[in-house]
Amino acid sequence: MWVAIGIVWRILISAPVQATKWDAIIVPGGGLEEDGRPYDFVRARLDAALLHDAETEAYIVLSRGTTHKPPPRNARGFPVDESVASAQYLVEHGVEPSRILQDTWSVDTVGNVAFTRLMLVEPRGWRRLLVVTSEFHMPRTHALFDWIFGLKPRGRGVELSFESVPDRGMDEVARQARAQKEAQALASLRSGTMARVHDLPGLHRFVFQEHRAYAASSPQQAAAAAEADQARGALASTY
Repeated sequence: MWVAIGIVWRILISAPVQATKWDAIIVPGGGLEEDGRPYDFVRARLDAALLHDAETEAYIVLSRGTTHKPPPRNARGFPVDESVASAQYLVEHGVEPSRILQDTWSVDTVGNVAFTRLMLVEPRGWRRLLVVTSEFHMPRTHALFDWIFGLKPRGRGVELSFESVPDRGMDEVARQARAQKEAQALASLRSGTMARVHDLPGLHRFVFQEHRAYAASSPQQAAAAAEADQARGALASTY
């Protein structure tokens, strides 16, 4: 009898813990309603991520906000971060806060991906990542993740998977305008920055010394950049 018990005990303590399919599911920000709730098309991303809840260790929700328009403010008068609003949505749908990491720094998709790699993924040693975003946003998002996570030094290999979701709740005129802008931005990145930046030091220089959302500038340069970045017309409802 004691031999049998010993065999069972050895089997139990040596059985491997079942790993989740993903180390983290990454959901880019996309904008907030005036009351601080994520847009419907952003909630569609979060809803899609929630369908994989049993398959992931953690969630990474992205973006402090955008340079294209001012953020909404909460009842105390403070700006609402997109990542915080997304995290609150996940918590309201049953996710433990300890499983959610918030990016409260980035204000565009380049920053989303750069800070995800450098601040959130690599320090944890995560390798299996699922990126969930809207159909209109996926081509540029996919290209940026492939580029930034492929920059040298690469460290441990990362397995990137992608899932696009319908552009729920978007006005068709606004959706088409944003899709066109996304295509133009991707073409510009591929012919410019992505073609000349091949390592992390180069990415660091680009983000913090060239990218007008993060680089220091004079008051005149900052005012010109703010004017150039301001979303107008149908595009305003997509940021």
